[in-house]
This record gives sequence, C-alpha cells and structure tokens, in this order.
Amino acid sequence: MELLTKASYSSEVNEREKDNLIVAYEAACESVVLLKNDGALPLATKKVAMYGPGVSMTIKGGTGSGEVNERHSVTILEGMKDRGFEVTTKAWLDDYARYYENAEELYRQKKKKRINIFKPKTIMDMLFDDFCRPAGPDITEKFITNDTDTCIYVVSRQAGEGGDRKLEKGDYYLTDDEYKAISVCAASYDKFILVINSGAAIDMSFTEEIAGINAILYICQLGTEGGHAVADILSGKVSPSGKLADTWAKKYDDFPFAGEFGYLDGNLTADDYKEGIYVGYRYFDTFAVEPMYPFGYGLSYTEFSLYCKNVSISGHKINVDVYVENVGNKYSGKEVLELYISAPVNGVHKEYQALAAFTKSSVLEPGAGEELSLKFDLADMAYYRESDASYVLEQGDYILRLGNSSRNTKAVAVISLDREVIVSKNTNICPQPAKIEELKPATTDTTNLPRLLLSADAFTTAYYSYEKPALTDDTRVKDFVDTLSVEDMAEIVVGIGMFGGEKYFNLPGSVGNTTSKFVDRGLINVTLCDGPAGLRIQKRSTVEKGGKVKAIDMSMSIFEHFPKFVKKFMIGNPEKSPVIYQYTTAFPVTAALAQSWNAELLYKVGQAVLREMKEYGCTYWLAPAVNIHRNPLCGRNFEYYSEDPRLTGMLAAAITKGVQSEDGYYVTVKHFACNNREDERNFMSSNISERALREIYLKPFELAVKTGGAKAIMTSYNKLNGVYTANSHDLCTKVLRNEWGFDGVVMTDWFSTGGRKADDALAIKSGNDLIMPGGSSNKKKIIKAVKKGTISETDLRRCCENVVKSVMNSALQKEYIDK
Repeated sequence: MELLTKASYSSEVNEREKDNLIVAYEAACESVVLLKNDGALPLATKKVAMYGPGVSMTIKGGTGSGEVNERHSVTILEGMKDRGFEVTTKAWLDDYARYYENAEELYRQKKKKRINIFKPKTIMDMLFDDFCRPAGPDITEKFITNDTDTCIYVVSRQAGEGGDRKLEKGDYYLTDDEYKAISVCAASYDKFILVINSGAAIDMSFTEEIAGINAILYICQLGTEGGHAVADILSGKVSPSGKLADTWAKKYDDFPFAGEFGYLDGNLTADDYKEGIYVGYRYFDTFAVEPMYPFGYGLSYTEFSLYCKNVSISGHKINVDVYVENVGNKYSGKEVLELYISAPVNGVHKEYQALAAFTKSSVLEPGAGEELSLKFDLADMAYYRESDASYVLEQGDYILRLGNSSRNTKAVAVISLDREVIVSKNTNICPQPAKIEELKPATTDTTNLPRLLLSADAFTTAYYSYEKPALTDDTRVKDFVDTLSVEDMAEIVVGIGMFGGEKYFNLPGSVGNTTSKFVDRGLINVTLCDGPAGLRIQKRSTVEKGGKVKAIDMSMSIFEHFPKFVKKFMIGNPEKSPVIYQYTTAFPVTAALAQSWNAELLYKVGQAVLREMKEYGCTYWLAPAVNIHRNPLCGRNFEYYSEDPRLTGMLAAAITKGVQSEDGYYVTVKHFACNNREDERNFMSSNISERALREIYLKPFELAVKTGGAKAIMTSYNKLNGVYTANSHDLCTKVLRNEWGFDGVVMTDWFSTGGRKADDALAIKSGNDLIMPGGSSNKKKIIKAVKKGTISETDLRRCCENVVKSVMNSALQKEYIDK
C-alpha cells in the first residue's frame, strides 16, 4: 500500500510551531504558584547562584502516555541565561552534569536487564520511569559564590504511567542530600528561593525546620517554555497568578485513610474509598484539618481586594457580580475569584463547602479593577440520594462564600430554598459488593446574610429512559453498515496498534488506528494519538524503501533500553534513508494547567493542539485525562487536573471545546472511571459508594460531555466495585448515553481486554465501541460471542455504527476519501 502521511521533509520551524510556543509560554506563566515570599521575589539582582537537579535537568513532564516529543524544552538554566541572568555556580553545575551522566548510565544498564521483549507485560511495567536524579556534589565552600547574595535551589521529581509514587526519600520526601543542600544554601545566602519542579505535591514539612527559606515557587512541570516562564516570574516581568488545584497537607497522614492507599497496606487488589465525598479540601475544611497550603491558594507580587456587588437569581441559575481591584502600588497581576457554596444539612451529611464557580481577571495594573461575574446552576450542586436514585436539593439555606482560596473566603449571600427539589430521577448503578463504612462529619455552620428566596417551582425534574440506544438514523452510515458481515463489523470495532496492521494513512508515532480494510469501499482509517500535555507522535522518522516508516527518536523512553538488535530493526538510520519531521509542542502538564484556573487559556491550548492535529493528520487526541487527585501518590496525577471535580470538569470542557472547535477532530476523555491508582491497575478494584462515585468521580466526565461536547470516551483499566469498567453497562450506556446524552465513540484503554482482564465480547455488549489497540484474537472472540448468542448482532452493529459515523465525519475522511 502506498505511503500516505502528512509529515514534512523539512525540519524548519514553521509558523504554527512559533505560534504554539507563544501559547505554551503563556500557559506556563499562569501555571506557576508562589507559595511563600517575604520580599525576596521578584529578584533584585541579575546575578544568582543556582543549585539542584532541576536547574540544568529541568523536568518538563511525566513519562508514559504523558510524554511529548517536542523539538526542545527550555531548562531553567537556559531560561535564566536567555533572560540576561548571570549564573555564578558554573563549577557546581558542571560537576552535577557528570553526576547525572554517571547515574543515568547505571540506570540504563539496570533497566536493560529488566526488559524482556518477549513479554509485553514487562514492557508495560517499564512505562513507569523510576530514574531518581542524583542530588549532585555536596555544596561545599569551594562552590559557594561570594559575588551574589541570592541563591536558587531546584528540587525535581518525575513520575509516570504504570506505577505509583512512593512514600520514601527521593520521592514524596527529600533525600538526606537534598535536605543538607537546602540547609547549606539557606544558611549561606541572604536571599534563598526554593523552586519545586514536580508533577504533584511533595512533603513540605522541611520548610518549617530549615531557617532562611525566603520564597518558595511551585512550578510543577511546565513543558517546552518552562525555563523562560520561570525566569520571567523570578525577575518580576510576570507576576505569578497560579493557584493550587490540590490541598497540600502538613504531613502525609493528614490525608484521610492515607495508610490504606495502594501498596501501603499491602493490598494491591482493591482500594476502598472510605473517605466517600470527602476528597481534598472537602475533607480538610469539613474536619478542620489545617493544611500546609489550602486548595486554591497562591500568592502574587501584588495584593487584590474583592467586593461582592450583587447576587441575583434567574430561574435556578445564580449570578454573583464581583469587583476585583489591584490594591498594590508597584506590580500588575491577575487574580482568581473562587465561589464556594455550603449546602443545608437536614439529616444528610455534606461537605462544609464545595466549589461552585471560578473565574480569572485580566492583567490589572496597580489601582485598576474590573467587574467579573461568577455563574452557576444551583441544580448542579444537588447531592445524590441513593435510597431513591435521585439528585436532590434539600430545603434550607445555601450559603455563598467568595474568596481566593478555600481557607480565605467570606460569606456574601444566602439562597433560601423553600422546599426539597428532586432535580432528576435516575437509576442506581455500579452496586458495591460489600458496603463500605464512610466518613460522616458534623453539620455546617449558619450565618445571617442577605437572603434571596428561591421557590422549588423554578425547577423541573429530569427523567431518563434506560434502554439501549437506538441504531443510527444517519442514512450514509446505515447504508454502509448494511453491506457488512459480522466478520466485517468485528474488523471495524477492533483497532490496530502502533506497530501492527496495514494503514492507508500513516501518522508516525500514533498509538493506534482504526482499520484500513475498507478504504476501497470508502472508509479511511483514522489515527489516535496520545496526550495530554500535547500531541505525542514521532518527531523524526525515516522512510525506508517500499514506504516503511521507522522512528529515529522513539516516542516512548523505554525503547532506548531495548537490545541493540531490536533497536536496529525498529529504529531508522537518518544517514541511509530520507527523514520526515513532526515537531509538536510540549505544553505544561495537566496538573500545571489546572493551576492557571483559566478556562479561556485552556481553550487556547486546545486550539493549539488542534492546529497540530490538522497539520499531521490526527483524528482522536487521547486527552483530556480527568481522574481525580484522590491521593498525592498516584503516579499519573501530573496527567490529571485536580482534587475538585468542578475545576477539573470545567477546564477539561474548555480544552475540549478548543480541540473540537473545527469539525472532524475529537478529544477522548479518560479514564472512565476511578483510575486513581497505577500499581496493579489492570487487576485492582476501586470500591466506592454510588454517592461518592456520582458526586466526585463521574462529575468531571459529565461536564466534559455535557458542557464540552466531548466526542469520545476511554474506559479505564481497573474494576469499579468488582466489574471492569470496559464491561460496565451501567457506566458505558446507562450513565454515559442514557443520562448524559453522549453520542460519540467509547473505546477501551490499550490492552485492557483479554486474559484475566476485561472481556472483549462483554465490552461490546456494554457499549464499548472500539477495542484498542486490538488484534486477531479480539476479533475472533467477538465473532464467536455473536455466533453463540452471548452478544447480539444488534449490539455489534450499534458499536460498528458509532465507529463508522465518527470516521465518516472526520476531517481525514473528508480530505482523502470524500474530496
């Protein structure tokens, strides 16, 4: 088959790449959180001492499917130099480079021994990059420079797909070497700034033990323009405006049931969500546990005041008008406005408060202000009552709290609901094998405030029909599927992977494709590419004789550890064959983007990703990932947004709208649902009450579908209450299609079916339309199941129609087949 690809034979930087770097820089600047500052920032000098692993080896993102193969990512050292800073500690940094090189070589040798190319499980296990960056040489007197009074130390951590973080030194805790180095720096310089370069929280108790830490900057992992963004924030060119999307605890044990997460209690087969709805700030605020840094917290170089001008109701939609003003006299900046709501407690326990709405100001000069509106629908704040499968608003007072963190709010109004409202009548889903005893707190407070009366008559109860969705009424899709046999339909609902299967259209580095076997009948294959920090494809490939494409820079870091004979077979030689180029942009990781609290910015990031999808021919972007930060040790928290479902869902909806702002390109919201742990993810069960499931863990998916219009969903590896999510009719049909009105494609996560994992045939019956990446055994199982009557031909046809419809509506189909 003739090679058809949109890759370029030119390595020149194009206009799209330049434009996307601007977006990446803006996103990086808004994602940085200033945790502490006694006046040391912004820097008063252009001459600084710099130490720590993250200075010259800055981590731009996580590993696994979260990797992006960009042209280059700017380190903090490069960024500082580019912005005119003089770094006085070249001797230490040069020594560190040698330490790093030696440690990395030892790691490579160790990893080579662990990989068995004949056992796919060992390869999947190696997705988790457990390389621990050395702290480097001791910071002794010979490295301490006397020509500056200012020092910066960068702590760095990296995690990734396939394994969780550990409650150990070098991961959640500082190593002894790091503790010593920070202590020396803090004692040796008048102004000491600590920078945390980690995809998720680390233990920060050491900052209360070590004297002399003047400022702390949490940069998370900022992608390709991170170094420039950090330099501009340190210099004061940009005032930090990021806010934490998670609560940082004073000590790990402050998290509810912290010792029962994953490996800590020795049970890798199940996680019992005993905290129920009390995740993150919901727990800390309700149970009065003092955090190190609260949810929504972040400092600026200036100060802001918030004034609630008016609260109004239209139907059951609430609008709060707020005037925000920069009351500082030197620096401009942006402020985040956060609106929380405390619901009445009439015998049903609830969190002290929940985020209802948020927005971010424009850049305000000193003395300048603007009026902003915070809007939400009270119906969206209903709790789920399991006894009658209903979303309910209880009668009573709903207190609105305005502020700039969960611990810095002021009650501004009360919405008084005259009687109970049943917002919707649902059906119970995902029953627990055994009931879990959950946390139950004391009641919320009451207060005297301006009171707005709201009649229950303003609401209409929603009812749902829980039936299998009807077959398509799209004539073009129906006519095409009418020509297919059961065997043909099995071909369509089973995808092909990165390395296997013949492709009509080839996007080097895509992790999957739909089938190419029907191109002569008018159906192209479309490509699926990883995210969520950007489009993950191969940046350089060779085109061999006959059109075979080989990667030069493998798109997954584990491949560098393969034996030489395998790499020779898989990896192209640019000296012998023509080279094609696909340079994409590494945006800040999702956890960093969440810290921007800026939906408009995430829409821009989505549009930037769309430009790259169009340029290279990607149809499905396997992002956004919206799993909740239930515990800071989850290895993929960097890929997810927040501990809060509304912040997560609204930002995911914004990036979804950006990507899908042109027809024929789709996001894939993942991992549906409760994939909140990586260790043994293929075999563990997340055991959870239906109330917590619906209010916390499904809510971001709901917002991405109903507000963002997401066109694809990916089920997760794990079981939910003992049932694999890919085999859950409750999730894939009842909730997703019957309740939320989803009209797109549901796909499995890669290699999540077969063997002891989810069943292929049941996945189709439950409403998974596409088995990924798929193979001949998957097809055989589905065909056999139809013949045995385990699944009906109608079940298979329904899934086939969904896939065909998405392909026929894709931009790639229109470009190459329908032109």
